[in-house]
Amino acid sequence: MLDVDVNNTASGDAKKALQTILRAMDLKSSDLRNLEIATQEDARKFFDSVFYMKKHFSSVISSTPLPKIGEALDHLKGKDIDYFEAVDFFANNIRGAERADIEDMAKETIHFLHPEKFPLWTRWIWNKERGTGSINYSLKDDVKISNPSELFAAIDELKKVLEVFGAGNYPNYYLVSIFLVYSYVRYLDYTTHLAVDKRAAGLVPTHLTTTALVLGLKPYLKVIRLANS
Repeated sequence: MLDVDVNNTASGDAKKALQTILRAMDLKSSDLRNLEIATQEDARKFFDSVFYMKKHFSSVISSTPLPKIGEALDHLKGKDIDYFEAVDFFANNIRGAERADIEDMAKETIHFLHPEKFPLWTRWIWNKERGTGSINYSLKDDVKISNPSELFAAIDELKKVLEVFGAGNYPNYYLVSIFLVYSYVRYLDYTTHLAVDKRAAGLVPTHLTTTALVLGLKPYLKVIRLANS
């Protein structure tokens, strides 16, 4: 599947790994569209799909009534949602975690519910307060993003560039999401020197593996692995 190697790079079958991630993203989208929050386990499944929110589940479930969580998710499923209104609605209804994390959860969920319409936008892709994020690694040196409209325009341009260079012509933003999260993972690796830490050889996951984990795909990779076994 997504193998670990001693160099912390995808030196194996990267194309196969990429296709596996895309399949897992499809599964996550389908799961979220069909998920109804009727029990605490339903809510846990929702939070398990967003890797940075799993640790907040106990706090959220003790601070937010179950129907509120269901209402917040259902609101994001609307076909004609206003992006920013939907994020605010979600963040105003969920308690028990930092608002910025809850907003990121809403944005990630919107992306997976409507991948043809909305790209992935979390703080590691673009932090509007700090002006940081992986989108900056794809811009010309003198170009700075100052608002969400410019961010979405830059992501659309990046999507076209990836298609021109043969990455594949997809009807949604999945591939761009993988590229941007992968860029973020590579940056973290560089800044923390994981790639040259020989003591971690064989223990550090590949960049594509880490990309899949950041995208909340671990449960879906397990499903694919079992289906192929």
